[in-house]
Amino acid sequence: MMGLALLPFLLLLSLASTIQGQSIFDVTTYGAKPNTDITQALANAWTEACASTTPSTLLIPKGVYQLSQSNLKGPCKSVPIQVQVEGTLQAPIHTKGDGLVLFSYIDQLILSGSGVFDGQGKSGWEKNNCHKKKICTKLPMNLKFSFVTNSTVKDITSLDSKNFHINLLGCKNVTFQHVTIIAPDESPNTDGIHISSSEEIYILDSKIATGDDCVSVGDSNKQVTITNVTCGPGHGISIGSLGKYTKEKDVVGVTVKACKIFNTTNGVRIKTWPDSAVAFMASDMHFEDIEMENVSNPIIIDQEYCPWNQCNRKVPSKIKISNVSFKNIRGTSATPVAVKLVCSKSIPCEGVEVADINLTYSGNRGPIVSECANVMPTITGVQNPQICAKPATIGALANAWKDACTSTNPSKLLIPTGVYQLNQSILHGPCNSTIEVQMEGTLQAHPDPIGAGLVLFQYIDQLTVSGTGAFDGQGKGCKKNDTHLNKICNELPMNVRFSSITNSIVKDITSLDSNYFHINLLSCKNVTLQNVTIIASENSPNTDGIHVSRSEEINILNTQISTGADCVSVGGTNKQIVITNVTCGPGDGISIGSLGKYTKEKEVSGVAVKSCKLINTWNGVRIKTWPDSASAYTASDLHFEDIEMVNVSNPIIINQEYCSSNQCNNKIPSKIKILNVSFKNIRGTSATSVAVKFICSKDLPCEGVEVADIDLAYNGIEGQITSQCVNVIPIITGKQNPRACVEATPINPPSTTD
Repeated sequence: MMGLALLPFLLLLSLASTIQGQSIFDVTTYGAKPNTDITQALANAWTEACASTTPSTLLIPKGVYQLSQSNLKGPCKSVPIQVQVEGTLQAPIHTKGDGLVLFSYIDQLILSGSGVFDGQGKSGWEKNNCHKKKICTKLPMNLKFSFVTNSTVKDITSLDSKNFHINLLGCKNVTFQHVTIIAPDESPNTDGIHISSSEEIYILDSKIATGDDCVSVGDSNKQVTITNVTCGPGHGISIGSLGKYTKEKDVVGVTVKACKIFNTTNGVRIKTWPDSAVAFMASDMHFEDIEMENVSNPIIIDQEYCPWNQCNRKVPSKIKISNVSFKNIRGTSATPVAVKLVCSKSIPCEGVEVADINLTYSGNRGPIVSECANVMPTITGVQNPQICAKPATIGALANAWKDACTSTNPSKLLIPTGVYQLNQSILHGPCNSTIEVQMEGTLQAHPDPIGAGLVLFQYIDQLTVSGTGAFDGQGKGCKKNDTHLNKICNELPMNVRFSSITNSIVKDITSLDSNYFHINLLSCKNVTLQNVTIIASENSPNTDGIHVSRSEEINILNTQISTGADCVSVGGTNKQIVITNVTCGPGDGISIGSLGKYTKEKEVSGVAVKSCKLINTWNGVRIKTWPDSASAYTASDLHFEDIEMVNVSNPIIINQEYCSSNQCNNKIPSKIKILNVSFKNIRGTSATSVAVKFICSKDLPCEGVEVADIDLAYNGIEGQITSQCVNVIPIITGKQNPRACVEATPINPPSTTD
């Protein structure tokens, strides 16, 4: 009798063997046999492996096994749990179900082995029409991972899936390595690996040949890395399509590096739908060290992606693309248009960098070219083809510029007295000699503005812009500028933009009623603006007079600015900015910042504001940084001296809790380190009782702040003039009205007598 009682226990022991503390659950011990359906045997083996309290391995040995949909669900007690596939799991010919094997809610899963997941897709591809229709019957995938974390998939093969080969949904910290994916190039909608609503996903050292995107990164993803992937045939490596469905969210941080793409219909691509169902951002996307071999459309941003006419192309995409780079991309293009950057008309791409592109086209459909719309990329290194070389507008100004720029003698482009209507005009260098644009007339923007700016100067050395003329943005008629209110917004055209301009001077001109910034300097060096006049009403939003970004050795001298935002704003990544004898008002004063809003910002150093007069402004001289900063760096050597204030609110400010229109988390301290700052000889009248306000970061208090000879009077009735200080102990010398940071210990100058 005792022997009979032991039989169930011995039978249970026989189902799983143990090797070095790890339990092995072989599906064949649960009744699985080659060339039969093992759905139930696999389910039973998974149930016991998942429930094991020791690390376990579910083994599918060599052989061909039929399998209906298998749901392998956690959470599991076994950590880690390994599924080792050495055989072939073969899907049924029918097209029912979500997938061949579905993993869900598992932590520390390892899927490995030399086995194959065979979707037998040939039986279903003719029914796969989801790439053509919004409403369709979705076919089964080979593998689906839902809410799987801290896991690895390695060495397996996915063959002939009916739909996506591998799909990730809601996953975190999952690595795919040495994965092989195979399907013919005519198999529809068979994306190799599709990622959605996931983060920290790594696709490494894999080979993908399929009929759609080798890798597609959908919406709501963060920190996806694709490295050393060989792709082809297929549709290349894509971010998108984005914007098709209403609940999509931001895509941030996608890196594609050291990949080889061959015989594909696209190369590296970002694609968004026009008439988007939702508005969000796609940012920090980088493609680097990519080899192309006979690839159609090697480099693409396509914000008019609309396959099979499933959308309204006339309505621009609402997806904001920013901070994108294409670097060191080389090889052969199968199409003459090798670089195509077509961005949204309503929300142009920003921060696009194109560097060291060397592509050749051996076909007979013309020379290799690029195509660009609603984007102004930063271009460096080798450029084959020339990137965005074609001017955006054709007309008298463009033609005159072309002749003047190609002249081998010093040349002058004259705009005589008169009023001239102008759409966006791109005046692009480099030029063969020094060149002057003499403005005596008025260039008047279209009442319904489009594009990045009225006049865009790019890549020019020794440029002079002068004259008594005006750039008139006609901004009074525009009520669309909400850039100061929303992260995702329609940025309107500036009046004048200088990009990558060196050793140049802008003098005597007037900027009137811009829709957005009046004058913007981006990546400039050794540029002087002198005797410039800027005029807009005090209620014109976001109309900074002069905005400086990523530049050095910029001098703003003897200039008068009246506008609705900062008279001068110095953004991130600037060095050696001098602002002297500027009269500012009305407006928001002279500001360094805001700093820390964007991820790629870098240090600001060496800003001097001297001998300026501020009248009836909302702020005086100001340093402002965002809490919950997107980047961490220093802002140093910032000096304000000999400033006259007339009825100025908040005359002296450091504000490290600047959070315009509640676009950030105020509870997280700023990561911008402010140091070596001085406010000296600042005098006049304050329109607010708090005349000196230093609010520094709790995590990174300000250091080296000097306050000397402050003499401000309050002309209101709300109490006495005061100061407010947090997380700073300034060095205080000379006259102090109001007393700065009364809780700090003043440092008096040394006595001059013995």
